[in-house]
Amino acid sequence: MRRRSGAEVDVDPGSEGDDDDLLQDPLSLCSLESSNDSGLSSSASTLRKPARTEGGIAPIVPSLLRNGTSLMKITKKKRKTLTFVLDVESAKVSWDPSNTSKRFYVDDIQQIRLRDEARNYREEFQISDECESRWFTIVYADQDRAKGRPMKTMHLIAPSQHFFELWTSTLDDLSRYRHNLMKGLAGPGQDEKTLQGHWKCEMAKRCSEGPDVVTMNNLDLAGVEALCRNLHINCSSNLIRAQFEKADSKHTGYLSFEEFKDFVRRLKERDDLKDIYKTLVRTDHEGLHLDGFLDFLQFTQGIDVNTNLTHWQKVFGKFVRKSLLKSPTVSPASLDESPSYMSFEAFCSFLFSTYNSIVPTKPSEIKLDRPINEYFISSSHNTYLLGRQLAGNSSTEPYIRALQRACRCVEIDCWDGPDGRPIVSHGRTLTTSVLFSDCISAISKYAFVESPYPLTLSLEVHCNPVQQQAMVDIMERDLGEWLVKEPYMNNTFVLPSPEDLRHKILIKVKTGEDPIDKDLGIDTPSGRRQRSASSPWARPQMLDNTHTLNIPLLSSPPSMSPLDFPSPKWGTAWGSATPMSLSSATDDSDNAQNGPLRPRRRKTKKSKIIKPLSNLAVYTRGLKYAGFNDPESKNYNHIYSLAEPHFVGICADPDAEAQLEKHNMRYLMRVYPNKYRFRSSNPDPLAFWRRGVQMVALNWQTNDCGMQINEAMFAGGTDRTGFVLKPDELRRRHPAADPMSDPVSVGPTGVHKQLVRFSVDMISAQQLPLPRGSGFEDSLDPYIEIEIFSAEGKGKGAASGEGGQDAPARTGMAVIGAALRKRSGVAQSNGYNPIFNDKFKFSLETKYPSLVFVRWTVWDSPDGREYDKNKNALPLATFTAKLNSLQQGFRHLPLYDHNGDQFLFSTLFCRIVKAEPVVIEGDHATAEKLGRFKQLSKAVLKRTMSIDRKRPKERIPRQPPSDSNS
Repeated sequence: MRRRSGAEVDVDPGSEGDDDDLLQDPLSLCSLESSNDSGLSSSASTLRKPARTEGGIAPIVPSLLRNGTSLMKITKKKRKTLTFVLDVESAKVSWDPSNTSKRFYVDDIQQIRLRDEARNYREEFQISDECESRWFTIVYADQDRAKGRPMKTMHLIAPSQHFFELWTSTLDDLSRYRHNLMKGLAGPGQDEKTLQGHWKCEMAKRCSEGPDVVTMNNLDLAGVEALCRNLHINCSSNLIRAQFEKADSKHTGYLSFEEFKDFVRRLKERDDLKDIYKTLVRTDHEGLHLDGFLDFLQFTQGIDVNTNLTHWQKVFGKFVRKSLLKSPTVSPASLDESPSYMSFEAFCSFLFSTYNSIVPTKPSEIKLDRPINEYFISSSHNTYLLGRQLAGNSSTEPYIRALQRACRCVEIDCWDGPDGRPIVSHGRTLTTSVLFSDCISAISKYAFVESPYPLTLSLEVHCNPVQQQAMVDIMERDLGEWLVKEPYMNNTFVLPSPEDLRHKILIKVKTGEDPIDKDLGIDTPSGRRQRSASSPWARPQMLDNTHTLNIPLLSSPPSMSPLDFPSPKWGTAWGSATPMSLSSATDDSDNAQNGPLRPRRRKTKKSKIIKPLSNLAVYTRGLKYAGFNDPESKNYNHIYSLAEPHFVGICADPDAEAQLEKHNMRYLMRVYPNKYRFRSSNPDPLAFWRRGVQMVALNWQTNDCGMQINEAMFAGGTDRTGFVLKPDELRRRHPAADPMSDPVSVGPTGVHKQLVRFSVDMISAQQLPLPRGSGFEDSLDPYIEIEIFSAEGKGKGAASGEGGQDAPARTGMAVIGAALRKRSGVAQSNGYNPIFNDKFKFSLETKYPSLVFVRWTVWDSPDGREYDKNKNALPLATFTAKLNSLQQGFRHLPLYDHNGDQFLFSTLFCRIVKAEPVVIEGDHATAEKLGRFKQLSKAVLKRTMSIDRKRPKERIPRQPPSDSNS
């Protein structure tokens, strides 16, 4: 099962509130309130009526839905009334039994949007207002990726309010019920209420089939196995049978409820966690005391406990009390006493909880007070596309999805539409279009749901003046006071900070009509500046096309080539021209291809952008590239937008490359993928981040390796705001430099490489997903590959690894540096709870230690012994993280499918140890080669699996919790 988009919960490590509901134990099944797991927004869910439940536990599915009811299905092309049937046993909804593609599974539902939350779709399809109260949109994952789309939306209108409530309530409650039931059967801990609820449902079902004295209060092997299959518990029949026989203490062939609880407990046993727990407790009967728990956090998990001692004391107490509440021998009065020790069950619950997440959760207090050009900014390219860029569908849904993931720069390609209404499309291709007003409407609703920091709308304008004015009117109407129309400060030479621009929307568009003169707001020797309302554009630069492409372009399945272009000669591809434009996002960049850049003198050219639209570009004024010595490149609020090959062409010249890096220390730059990436694959963002590019716009609809690295960049702590402070070496100025001086004379000085070392103990995995098309009896022989990516170019950084076996690169996995790959041994015939116990140590030298990424991929051995040699094979699951975001110690790693959706219970269990980077100065860098790395790595990372630590001689005394009830 895959987690829906609203299921993630943040925990504030410093919060002192009641966080018991954030533990990974199941929620109460009888709760009728909408939770985060429902995927519904609060405004929509409050309008719903709860579905009835069987005994307050499981939702009743009305026979009307089982038999099928009529709903009107809405698409752009037609409206058709169909019969929709809800199959409870297989948890799917179908509308054509003869066609397997005409269905979706309840477990794949990501969101259900009701009424005004789906208004943008209703208005897009020109459906009357009177249908809004009966309209609902279902967003669900498309595992087959039809037409390259990772998700689908289904728009439905119920014939009456009664059927609207019936469908929306039942789907939401059934989805939440299955989610909680799977938590109870497969998640950590054991919730008796969940098990009892399902037991009652199963017994009621058997009674309805006919009374039987033997089976009425018992469950046989077939029933237990059917339950596991229905809930995606992917363990073999042999394992189910073995645990069933152990739980069947009376050897009757049936399980009573007490025996069923024992079966579930046995199925979820974790010997690897028991081994860790035993090393922490003083005796088997005493349990883990508070002092031992705090030592575990500090010396094994790498947490500075003393900075927030009270918080961690309360966390200890909460998990202890949560566990005690499940014991029938504990009285409520005893819970008021100070917690004494943590049981094994409570310790397991802590390890699975968000308090022990692999990356930091978003803190409650964030302050991003550096100028905006000093941050990497989460950015999207061709945001409106659901699939591939030549023949995909355009929609408002990708904007919603991107904004829900804290994307802070989205792209809108605007073209003339019918009836004077501008549209958004990938121009001169076979892609469909969507109204500009619908895109702005969706953006206005979701702009700040995940991050309060500024959102940039990157406009590519191909509209006539009349429709440009319509664009201005729409943005001013829908975005209102969020829209930045004037600078906050006059006579300034720096951009504002994200903190200054909270809940503000910036417009990036090219400048207007006026020729260059002294009023353009360009830096002058006297330091005077005036704001300009417009500036000219240069003609496209003519570059040397004889230089072949030399940047490695990154993609992973389904894109299996460096570029999505079948030409055998790269040079031919770059020089060719066709009547069809392959990208509508080229106006801000030259149509240059490759080779050393030769900027020409800027000529005055009348822009097609009207002044009211151009004036909205206050801090992000699009500028045609004409070289870094061009006078307009010294305007503090300009932004260059470059295509991928154009960026490569600049970097091919060492002098231009140095100027580019210095430019990006002070001014903004955006880079977007090559227009020949027909399948919407992505380049390696590290190639641009290491040059200080703030906005690396990627194709978010394609979850390849480039996109996974991008997700990891913005995944931990404050990074989840969509802004990451660039490393000091990419924003440092010489101390003696004049802040008003020419930016190209200011740059990084004396940046030394650093030695980065860390280790990964690959211990185990839990409930790994089966390969597509596999049956439950098909064996899974998993192994794990670990890949290290850095921002160093090939041959410029040495990297080494110990442990496991070396793994070759796979098709489409070229990166800017020589990525290091290692793999574990194969766990034969066990995808449910495989044990690996492989230890890896990694060392690498880099100028950018904050731009090191680690990726885990899960693969299936073809025969249980050999590794998969098919370079085009698809991994079962992946997880990617930025090294400096990874938290140390024993952690569970979430796993994601090929669409980027998280598997609900599939995890990897690792121990991670990191050493502080060591600066390599002067000539010592040449001596730090592989042999030297291994010696240093062994000295720093030499660890044992034992967690016993001698306590330091000097420690800050810890006090017992002052308030045990908090």
